[in-house]
Amino acid sequence: MKKQKFNIALIGCGRIGFLLENDPLRYKPCTHAGGAAAAGLTITHACDINSGRLARFGEKAGIPKENMHEDYRALLAAARNDMVIIATWTESHERIAVEAARRGASVIVLEKPMASTIAGCRAIQEACRRRGTAVIVNHERRYDGRYRRVREMIARGRIGRVMTVHASVLTGGYAGPSDPGEGGGPLLHDGTHLVDIIRYLFGEIRSVEGEFTRAGRTQGFEDRACAWLRTESGADIFLEAGGGRNYFLFELEISGTRGKIVIGNGYESLHLSRKSRFYSGFRDLAEVPFPSYAKNNCFHQLYREAGKAAGGRAPAVSTALDGCRAIEAIHAIYLSSSLGGKSISLPPDPGAIDLKKIFNLK
Repeated sequence: MKKQKFNIALIGCGRIGFLLENDPLRYKPCTHAGGAAAAGLTITHACDINSGRLARFGEKAGIPKENMHEDYRALLAAARNDMVIIATWTESHERIAVEAARRGASVIVLEKPMASTIAGCRAIQEACRRRGTAVIVNHERRYDGRYRRVREMIARGRIGRVMTVHASVLTGGYAGPSDPGEGGGPLLHDGTHLVDIIRYLFGEIRSVEGEFTRAGRTQGFEDRACAWLRTESGADIFLEAGGGRNYFLFELEISGTRGKIVIGNGYESLHLSRKSRFYSGFRDLAEVPFPSYAKNNCFHQLYREAGKAAGGRAPAVSTALDGCRAIEAIHAIYLSSSLGGKSISLPPDPGAIDLKKIFNLK
């Protein structure tokens, strides 16, 4: 594959930046570094606050020592990078992205969540708009051929009109310091993927009602969040994130007037209405073959788009606006919970969302 002639910086050489490529079970590539390599993009500069991780990645990627830095500001000042990949902690995204845009990056690939606050998302959008910098947020399921097929099936009425969706990202709850800079718990850090794919499949979210709970605590980020989302398409979305499970599950069960689609990590199924096998005069659902789809790798596809964006083509699959909308919906759920489940219209007023107050943080 012909290599692109770009300066590309990876800021953050940790799990999602580089290290998860060592996981023997994950479908490769599964990191930003792996995705870039698969798309024929050579990372030329790197940064990490951990000198050991930085050295390990630099050696693996063949990056000269003069192109490796422990401070992102030093990296961005040393050379103009056409593409900047930000795979750092959420609370650092805003300041790094704004500086990368100021330094002339053509495209920024930004790990999810986009930022820890709505104001931070909008600051990134504005800085990149002024400088003409494209932003791609890593909501990778948008690049997955399975979810693209589901979107097409919905649009063509394969299961009739979508009425309800049960959307779940189930984890073991929250473990951390509840630093406001994080922006939230499982709903934010895992649920951002869920909220984004909801928007991708069913259109804009118009309002939310939600609540969150904590196990044995009166302050700090949520262990579990539940919400009712109303979309512009008319579908009612029932969402759960976290939940204290001893397993990880990401799943959407999409119920239409003529059938049902179930899709999750590693599985998908289609069920259509037919004459009941059990009750006279009724109809039930029977599983039928799921339509074929293009089998691809999300990180590879994302970096193919990133390469085109570095060459001047505007990204269209997972934009800064998409990243911001996900944070708006999530923080609106937090606000709704703090107000006793009150319905919150989107986009919410960022000035009304005080994370310290909502989560009873000192």
